[in-house]
Amino acid sequence: MNVIEKLQDKIQQEKANKERAIVFWYDPQKQVNVDELEAQLADIEVRHLTDSNFFQLKVEIELERKSDSFLLYSDAPRPNDKDNMLLDVLSYNAEFKADETAILSEDLQVSDHVLRPMMEQYPLFFDSQERKRKLGKVLREEADDYQFELSMLAVLVKATVPDVRVIARQLLMNGLNTQDKEYMKKLKRNFSLERTFEIIGRYFGVSLDSSEEPLVELLNVLIYQHFERHANFTVEQWDRQWTSSSPNVCALFVEEWLQHSDCEVLEEQIKEWEKVNQVREQLADQDIENYKLAETFPVIDALIIEKCIDELYHQTIDVDERLSLIDQRLKTHWGSKGKLNSLYETLYEAVRMEKLKTVVQRLHQEPDFYESYAKHLYEVDQTYRHFMHQFVHLETKDMLEEIASRLTNWYENEYLRRIAEEMNFKLEDGYISKLMPQRTFFAKKIRPILEKENTRVFVIISDALRYEAGYELHEQLSERENGTSNIEPMAASYPTYTQLGMASLLPHRELEADEKGVVYADGNSTKGMGSRLKILRSTEPQTEVLKLKDLLNMKSSEAEKLLRRKRLVYLYHDRIDAHGDSNKTEHETYEAVQNAIEDLNYAVGRLSGLQAKRIFITADHGFLFQFKQIEEHGKIPAVDGKVIDGSRRFAIGHELSVPEGAIMLTERQSPLKNVESVLAKSLNRFKTGGGLQFIHGGALPQEAVVPLIEYRRIDKAQPVELAVAMINKVITNYRVPISFYQEQSVSDEYTSRKIRAAFYQGEERISNEVELVFDLKGENRERNRKVEFNLIEKHYKIGETCKLKIETVTNKGNVPYLEEEFVLRLYEALY
Repeated sequence: MNVIEKLQDKIQQEKANKERAIVFWYDPQKQVNVDELEAQLADIEVRHLTDSNFFQLKVEIELERKSDSFLLYSDAPRPNDKDNMLLDVLSYNAEFKADETAILSEDLQVSDHVLRPMMEQYPLFFDSQERKRKLGKVLREEADDYQFELSMLAVLVKATVPDVRVIARQLLMNGLNTQDKEYMKKLKRNFSLERTFEIIGRYFGVSLDSSEEPLVELLNVLIYQHFERHANFTVEQWDRQWTSSSPNVCALFVEEWLQHSDCEVLEEQIKEWEKVNQVREQLADQDIENYKLAETFPVIDALIIEKCIDELYHQTIDVDERLSLIDQRLKTHWGSKGKLNSLYETLYEAVRMEKLKTVVQRLHQEPDFYESYAKHLYEVDQTYRHFMHQFVHLETKDMLEEIASRLTNWYENEYLRRIAEEMNFKLEDGYISKLMPQRTFFAKKIRPILEKENTRVFVIISDALRYEAGYELHEQLSERENGTSNIEPMAASYPTYTQLGMASLLPHRELEADEKGVVYADGNSTKGMGSRLKILRSTEPQTEVLKLKDLLNMKSSEAEKLLRRKRLVYLYHDRIDAHGDSNKTEHETYEAVQNAIEDLNYAVGRLSGLQAKRIFITADHGFLFQFKQIEEHGKIPAVDGKVIDGSRRFAIGHELSVPEGAIMLTERQSPLKNVESVLAKSLNRFKTGGGLQFIHGGALPQEAVVPLIEYRRIDKAQPVELAVAMINKVITNYRVPISFYQEQSVSDEYTSRKIRAAFYQGEERISNEVELVFDLKGENRERNRKVEFNLIEKHYKIGETCKLKIETVTNKGNVPYLEEEFVLRLYEALY
């Protein structure tokens, strides 16, 4: 089909769709002339467009001959819209395009004035139908010259969008050598390497024209500018070599790439940069304050860790300052992963131990020793457990070997010894704690609910879950949005062993032990779940007793069927004691504690799914664990007499001896009325069977203070609301300080809100991204947070706007929360 036939088809289509046809044809190739058109198009008026007849044609078309059809032909290119005097007529009529360029222009929805110069300048690019097809996918409608070039670059380097940052990332990922890399060859053949680096260099504020290795130069600038943003010192050589007029643009690029799934390439390039440019040597001469905010190089974290270890070793550490610093570094790219993360986590607990060492000075300050333990002393055991649990899993133990040895020595030979001495004195004085006795648990906590409420109650008894581990579980449960958690300490029954502890948590008036060591509640055996179920059903007939793991392994439908119409459910959990009571696995005690906390947290979630509204979590007893080899002087002779039950820490029976280093309890100190009870004092172990590291049965608070957690399922608490606390939302500098106000205090009704915030223009992020957790409590004035954003350096028109977009960070992804519009007035954006 020749061009005239195509034109005739276009005219007929217009006539079919409208009352008449008005068709424009811009033909700079001069494929035909007006005479030829007039000869072959008898059914339409042909007019030749010139620079001087547009007004006459407009009058003729719109006023004088409103029903006639016209072909308006020009042998010049289509003018820009702003110069086209017949644009209004063209806008509601048709344009005929005959040449390949014009057709492609129409397909791409881009101006002929943009496309033609591109096709002339880069003809090889347009030789490929595949490239033109891909170009159509990424090119924006009505793109200008710059956007068109970006789209061509995106096609050649397989970028998903025509964005300089994505294009640059693709090139850097492809390799730094410009000679033999795939993308470089494509750019050189089908576009222009010079123009590519001109575009990229201009965006990042660096000249790449004269560089023999432009990608190497670009990478140097990007990495250095990311580092320089938060460094409080200057390396003159670096600053001279790798300057940029747009440092925030460079820093933001690196920040975004490190958050991207393909950041491994950049990580390797940063590590190589660090080695080649001897970053460690440069930082080693600097005070830690000069680079503690910089996040670019992993060696920064290595040096901070080494510094903290050295300060710990020489006892010169500022604990509050270092705890804050480590907490901050744990959120950075390098500090949140791998060996550095493990070292930071372990080091955090070591520094925290230094802070807690002063608590031993409070041993005599509280009227009740167990109350004092539950208020603050438990933190020492919790922190030491965290430290040792993480330390034993370190790949680089040697770095903290000396610190671990010192902490263990302090923990066992000072802290535990001081507590043991205090406990010895109190036991000899007939000590009875003011804490709620374990044996009153059922009467005080469970029976009133059964009598007054129509609520199903779950009681989880986790064997050997000591108070500090229970407190950690309580803190985790407090973070749940659909529940509230409270914890109080209970004084476990002496001796602190499983048979008596389990019996104490059942309904009873009196507890006794028979000659085989079985504990009886009001004459009923408490040994085994069957016996306990019988006792519980005598108080509440609609009771069920299970192992916790058996219930959790059931399908929801099975569990619901089993629990239907049940009012009381006792669940037994044995993770810690099962490991600790075995010689083969007692060294895994702290690992078992961590697993137990995870088990119980999961169990609460699962029970909540079964509509459990009241859940109690407690323990039969706690435990004492020592890493160091137990020396001979810590072992005392076994108890003689008619011993009916016992372990390394206690014995019950009749006519019992009391070896040196042991004590016999008074009748008031133990609920077992028909037997004598002898406890090992201090940290002593009887020379009898059982493990030496994991022990219980004695009266130390680690053994005898147990947690009582009450978890209630509630309607989902609402996250706190936030506001941008600024009257004038005007930006006058590339550095933008923002004040956030948390409108409610965190409580049972309002939970914390985690946000991610950044400035945007349209879909383009123009600032760094900040992540914050709003969990503040207190008065209005105490619920403010300030943070600084850095805008990328580019030209912002005076009066144009941008938006601060805030998202709520959830486990299921980020959810848009709040947008605030700001006016940009950067008259003099100076630092």
